[in-house]
Amino acid sequence: MKISNELKVGLTIIGATVIFILGVRYFEDLPLFATTYELKAEFEDAGGLIPGNLVRVSGVSVGSVNSVVISQETGKVEIGFHVDRNIIVTEGSYAIVTGIDALGAVRLDLFLGSPSAPQIPEGGLVDPGKGSDLLGDLSASAPEMFDKVSGVLDGLDSVLAEAGTMLSQPESDLRRTMSSMESAVAELDALLASERGRVDSIMSNVESVTGSLDSAMGKDGEKVSQVMDHLGTTLTTLDAELARLSSVSDNLNVLLQKLNEGQGTLGLLINDPTMYHKMDSTLDSINSLLADFESDPAKYLGEMKLVDLF
Repeated sequence: MKISNELKVGLTIIGATVIFILGVRYFEDLPLFATTYELKAEFEDAGGLIPGNLVRVSGVSVGSVNSVVISQETGKVEIGFHVDRNIIVTEGSYAIVTGIDALGAVRLDLFLGSPSAPQIPEGGLVDPGKGSDLLGDLSASAPEMFDKVSGVLDGLDSVLAEAGTMLSQPESDLRRTMSSMESAVAELDALLASERGRVDSIMSNVESVTGSLDSAMGKDGEKVSQVMDHLGTTLTTLDAELARLSSVSDNLNVLLQKLNEGQGTLGLLINDPTMYHKMDSTLDSINSLLADFESDPAKYLGEMKLVDLF
């Protein structure tokens, strides 16, 4: 079957049209075969946004800008854009123009509202959000920053000029201070140079003493070890004696506690006045009896026979 030239031309035109449409959709970041969702937003300033710039949701590209025109009705910039059909833009969503125009990185960031809110219809208007124009903010604050920098530079110039003036005057305090510092540094260098030999000698002596000590420890190491062993034995014995002394001290504390509490004869004697007075009275009676016996023994021995006595 022979294909006519007219059919070939027609098929070529149709194929080119399809390729053109697919290419346009691809370069506009549109799904090749899926449908899109058209929306609008109005801003006071487009911020350098142009058709073809990306539309993002949470940092993910979901569409692109279709048109940027000034509305004749409101005088604001009307931005038309499309997003993938599977992106549900509900009421409460808002859009912000972000990026820096000078870097060619301007985009439209879309912040979605609550999923339970009604969906904005096709061609509906999305509220503009309050974004930050970094370049604009820098431009607005630039004069104040320049004034501050200029003030700092002026102050630095005055300080440097005053310092130069003071250095140029031989009798200025700064010049005298610098001269004194220079003299002190020179004297310190001279002192270090003159004492360098002595310092080296001291270090040599320290090394010699250290070597002698090491040598002595090597020769008399056994004696030192014996002394340390004897010292360890002495300390062990001392610990045992201290333990015994602690035990005696504990027993003495118990005895003193019993005496204070009036336990035993000695405790009663110490703590009970009645016992003391009775014992004192008994001793007085014994002393009186002995005195009477010494003065008149016949009184007690007269009735006793010698055999009874012995």
